[in-house]
Amino acid sequence: MERYKFEKSLKDKLFNFNINLTQSEIDLFYTYYEILVFWNKKFNLTAIEDEQEIILKHFVDSLILKLTIENEELEKVIDIGTGAGFPGVPLKIINQNWKLTLLEAQKKKVEFLKELIKELNLKDVEILWDRAENLGRMRGFRENFDLVLARGVAKPEIVLEYAVPFVKINKIYLAQTTPKSIDHWKEVSKISEMLGAKWEKEYYFSFDDNNRAVIKFRKIRSTPEKYPRKPGIPEKRPLDPSKL
Repeated sequence: MERYKFEKSLKDKLFNFNINLTQSEIDLFYTYYEILVFWNKKFNLTAIEDEQEIILKHFVDSLILKLTIENEELEKVIDIGTGAGFPGVPLKIINQNWKLTLLEAQKKKVEFLKELIKELNLKDVEILWDRAENLGRMRGFRENFDLVLARGVAKPEIVLEYAVPFVKINKIYLAQTTPKSIDHWKEVSKISEMLGAKWEKEYYFSFDDNNRAVIKFRKIRSTPEKYPRKPGIPEKRPLDPSKL
């Protein structure tokens, strides 16, 4: 896609949410787009290949999170299972003061992320090849982040166990989902409470026939030491809210 078409499309889609980018930020997003398309031909980084869909379902879908954190004081951010960098890298582009950790378990995606961050020349970005169950128990990571992100990683009862242990007391985890899935998130919210986080607020967004929801969880007390469980266990034996 030519640069001017990309720029117009991105601006138009963000205009509906009153999100304005600087020219330097737009330039970074275009570089991101080009690198993603190039690498995706070699590795399956994303199933989304259509040009407009990449802008909408990756860039815009990441950037709308800005509207949920405008009154938060954030510095240390972790994106769990970041894949090709979403939503962490787009948010870092517009929040250069953030110290961002990108956590990814697949080696090929880690290599892509290293190249991406180098080409975008983003500072204070740490890329880790590991699992959330490991880092979530480690000093320096556990309850050490102001904002935790984890888009499309696993079903709610699993991702809550991955994400909540990383959140500092009084700070937040943002869960990206759909309006249809809100009821299921409510059904398992007892899990977040057990892990030390309360459901604070939900947000709804609609764009180009895509409906999105974002749930803000606030950490109110420390996560019990036994969580997260060992690698693979949360997925094999998800927490059951009816048994808590």
